[in-house]
Amino acid sequence: MQNKSLRLSFVWSVILAVSVSVVLLQRVRLAPDPEGMTPTAEPAAEPAAAATVEPLRMEAELLGKILSAAHDWSPTTPGSMLLSNARPLEIGNTSDQLAYAILLGAVDGWGKGADFAREIRIPQEPADPMAPAVDDASIERRKALRADVVGALEALDASNGDFASVSDETRERIEADLGYFGRLLSADGVSEGWRALGVVILAGVWYVGVFVLGLLALLILAAFVSSGRTKPQLAPTSDGHVMLVLGETFAIWMVLYLLLTVGAGFLAGMLPDAIASTGSLMLSIAAMGGSLAVLAYPGARGISVADLRAAIGLHTGKGLLSEIGAGIVCYLSAVPILVIGGVIYFILTLIAQAIGGEQAPPSHPAVEMLGGAGALEIVLLLVLAAVMAPIVEEIAFRGFLYGHLRGAVAPRSRLLSALVSAVVSSVIFAAIHPQGLLFVPALGGLAVGFCLYREMRGSLIAPMVAHGINNAFTLTLGLMLFGA
Repeated sequence: MQNKSLRLSFVWSVILAVSVSVVLLQRVRLAPDPEGMTPTAEPAAEPAAAATVEPLRMEAELLGKILSAAHDWSPTTPGSMLLSNARPLEIGNTSDQLAYAILLGAVDGWGKGADFAREIRIPQEPADPMAPAVDDASIERRKALRADVVGALEALDASNGDFASVSDETRERIEADLGYFGRLLSADGVSEGWRALGVVILAGVWYVGVFVLGLLALLILAAFVSSGRTKPQLAPTSDGHVMLVLGETFAIWMVLYLLLTVGAGFLAGMLPDAIASTGSLMLSIAAMGGSLAVLAYPGARGISVADLRAAIGLHTGKGLLSEIGAGIVCYLSAVPILVIGGVIYFILTLIAQAIGGEQAPPSHPAVEMLGGAGALEIVLLLVLAAVMAPIVEEIAFRGFLYGHLRGAVAPRSRLLSALVSAVVSSVIFAAIHPQGLLFVPALGGLAVGFCLYREMRGSLIAPMVAHGINNAFTLTLGLMLFGA
């Protein structure tokens, strides 16, 4: 009994230590891997001669597109009302503020934008003490960009919005650093905004439809379970040794994946620029796949392959096609739980803003890669996010971790055990993703939906399929919004 307690304490000490380490590493702004669990090292800084301004987040570009389209759709709407949604840009870094100046000019008068841009202060030191020092070349580059923005906005103001008053060379220099906001200084900017707004509307229709179908699926499932027509298929292990080995395997997986992805990040930083993006994705895929080497550990601890597959759900359940169909229903059912988590996220964000000011929106490294991604990078991103991640993360979280918890927490009380196991495993799953701690309820809600069908089906296939559908749709949506 004492040995069991020591093993259990050690397992959870490792799990919590790695989880906290990942969260802290994300907070010191090391770049996460494309799937998002673990931070990797950033590429080496560019030499001073190639100094750039701070990179503009893709979410900022999307905000600019939507607000410019909204202004074009309803030009009588006060610009101040539209721009209230752009507060993070207004108080952000140099790039954010310059982008805000252009957006302000587009929706509330070019002269106002020029006035705002002129007052932007170029910081001599980074706001983040963990960031590299600002060199003279970077300061001069930012001043030059500010001068270009001020000049373009003044020209538009003097010509009553004639885009021909801004030279192509000036617009291209601004676009090189500010992306869409440079194109907003031309007639193409508003049409691009309309396309983004159309995609957002289509995505909204999709999620409303999925939400309604998901609620219906949950109600039907609840009715079937209460009537006894459907029974949960997961049988938690009654073997204390197996339960502990599952926990140990998950802890080892976390450590191994952390090491592999950090190593992959360092190797990616050494790649030539021409292949850095492709090579980084390939290394991330290799790291994720390599982490499944932990599947050998249970065998070394005396657990047979058949027992391991039964314990973690690595089997075809009621048949491959049946489980794939259940995976589609699993995705539908998880979305309403995700929405509930999203409401909690919104409330937490309001509280955090009241206490600490504006909060950065949740962001994912894969989104930042889409702007300049080529065909090969897009394929690799899809393989990583929609194939490798669902397989590896479901084996780890809904297989090893959920199986461990179901055997450790009141296994004779199915409802209590399943609830605690789903919440604990989902919180860990969400916390070590890069969207931020405030987003844990939303991402964790999705994971709870995956746990529900792990419990009901016994097999991991349904959660894997649901995970893959979610990631594939999210990445496709991001590509439509941010892709080149």
